[in-house]
Order: sequence, then C-alpha cells, then structure tokens
Amino acid sequence: MIHTFAPLLADAGIPMIALTFPLMLMLLIPVIVIEGLLCKKWLGLTNWEAMKSNAVSNLVSTLVGIPLAWAIMLGLQFGAMASVGRSHFLDFNSPLATMVALLLNSAWIPSVEGSDLWWIPAAILVLLVPFFFASYGIEYLAMTYMIGMPSGGPENLTQPRIRTAVRNANLVTYGAMFIATSIWLIYLRATSWRPLFPF
Repeated sequence: MIHTFAPLLADAGIPMIALTFPLMLMLLIPVIVIEGLLCKKWLGLTNWEAMKSNAVSNLVSTLVGIPLAWAIMLGLQFGAMASVGRSHFLDFNSPLATMVALLLNSAWIPSVEGSDLWWIPAAILVLLVPFFFASYGIEYLAMTYMIGMPSGGPENLTQPRIRTAVRNANLVTYGAMFIATSIWLIYLRATSWRPLFPF
C-alpha cells in the first residue's frame, strides 16, 4: 500500500516533472498547430503570424511555465506535508486522507507499481490545472508582446481579444489532454482490483 504522507527523499518516489515535461514536449507541435489555427481564426492573423506567435509563446510556456508551476506545487506539497506531520487529528488510513494525498502528492508521488499505477494519471490530472494557468498567463504575455496593438489599433489585436483567444485556445488543448488522461485513469482503475477508498 502507498504510504501517502511518507517523507519524500531524493531516491524515493516519482518526481512528476520527469514524466510530464517530456510529454508536454512531445505534444508541443500539435498544440502549436491547434492553437495557431484557432488564433488565426479568432484574431484574423495570417498563417505565418499565427504559427510564429504560437510557436514562440508555447515554447516559452513549456520551457518556463511548466517547470515553474511544478516547482510551486512541490513547494506546496512539502509545506502541507510538514503541517500534516505535526497533526494528531488526521487518520492516515481514512478515505479523506487518500483524497487529500491525491491532491497534495501530485508533484512528487510515492513509488507505485501494479494496482497503484493509477496514481500517475491522477497526479497528471491535478497538475494540468496549474499547468493551464501558467501556460495561459505566459502565452498571453508573449502573444501581446508579439502581435498586440495599443488602443486605437486594429480591434482584433487588442489585449482583451488576445487574452480571450489565448485562454480559449488553451482550454481546447488542455481540455483534450484532460479527457485523454481521464480515460487513462479510468482504464487503470477499471483493471485494478484494489478499491480507491478502502474502508
């Protein structure tokens, strides 16, 4: 059984950045193409403008935003574990503790094997939330710098229009990632005999 609040050591567990970062790099080109086509439609860009601006903004958000979001989650995880470690009121074998562990241990999960492999997609689902906000924020800043126009310029390239387009494009790509990861999680849970919340 996974020890949900065991101390994290350098040689124990799985730092999820080691799994999520390569996956994000693999998805970079299709994400650029999808978001580029969407921004072309929503912002009235040329093919070159759309693909160039989305390639640069997505590259920056992947190389900077994803590791930064993961580091913040890891810091929160260590802080929460230190607080929980001093608590005498939490039953570590309860369903509540298992749910809390899913949220708190997403940046660096305990070592898993066999029927516990579902922790990997579950942790990815949690991490997709901060990854989305990091990507959205960085890509909005990058796109505004590259193609944005001040007030009085073309209406389709004002900051509010760019912000909406970048947000919606990220909702599409992250939504697809969320659905695919959810299917993976459901498959692993369906093929596992261990209950998620043992009583």
